[in-house]
Amino acid sequence: MITHQLILLFGLIIVGYIANKLKILDTSANQKISKFLINITIPATIIHSSIDQKNGNGDKIAIVFLVAISFYILIPILSKTISRLLKQEPTFELMLTYSNLGFMGIPIIEAIYGKDYVFYVTVFMMIFNISIFSMGILTLSRNQVGKKVSFRYFLNPGIISAMIAILIYLFRLHIQTDISNIISNIGSITTPLAMIVIGSTLGEIQIKTVFADVKLYLFALLKLIVYPVIVYIIVRFFISNQELIGIAVLLTALPTAGNLSMLSSEYGGNMVMVSKGICISTLLSVITIPLWIHFLT
Repeated sequence: MITHQLILLFGLIIVGYIANKLKILDTSANQKISKFLINITIPATIIHSSIDQKNGNGDKIAIVFLVAISFYILIPILSKTISRLLKQEPTFELMLTYSNLGFMGIPIIEAIYGKDYVFYVTVFMMIFNISIFSMGILTLSRNQVGKKVSFRYFLNPGIISAMIAILIYLFRLHIQTDISNIISNIGSITTPLAMIVIGSTLGEIQIKTVFADVKLYLFALLKLIVYPVIVYIIVRFFISNQELIGIAVLLTALPTAGNLSMLSSEYGGNMVMVSKGICISTLLSVITIPLWIHFLT
């Protein structure tokens, strides 16, 4: 199943790449699709992740919330420190921090631990989205010379939808079936569109530069191996449940999030670097993720 997900991911990227080379997509189209994703389909995905979720073990859910909150406080600090030591731009630190939870995290966790643990991923996704749509935007906005960061950046669809998702889960709010289906179908557009835009962006650069940039191999080493090792060591001191440890480590070991490409386009980040990072981390994860799964199970 994991192999199939990776093949599908690369297949969608290739479609976008070909569409760009055939002049079906260009920079302008990429930017407009990115805005559509950021403001409509990704928020729909976030909200739908909490609709009609079965209530699992309350204590475990609370622990997952605490782990996710701690994760998205400590990991960004680590990424900022490493980025500064390596004299890299803000986009680099976000590439280290944010993983592809939705598209790859959910099917991997379901395949390894079962459907009962899928909601744990959505808990991470809730905190993930609050983080990426607040601190992520704030970090990327440093690249926009002369543009001050406004409080309105924190009142965006990503933050609002994440808060709605949390409220739906905490208060067991019932969403009418037709509305739920509409939200679900809108959200289902996210993955193919996001990956196609990434492929189209790659179509505007020389693909050989992805593998010629030594900096990207260092990034991949940190993202796919070093960070999961750090999380594994730390989490073991506070959690005894092996499934929760495994989930935290595997979610850390995933490639860079496709959302970051959309945010980079919208808020002035280095979209070329992000697209390269997503490409190389996804490619190498074909090797590293099975190794992590073998180690953890």
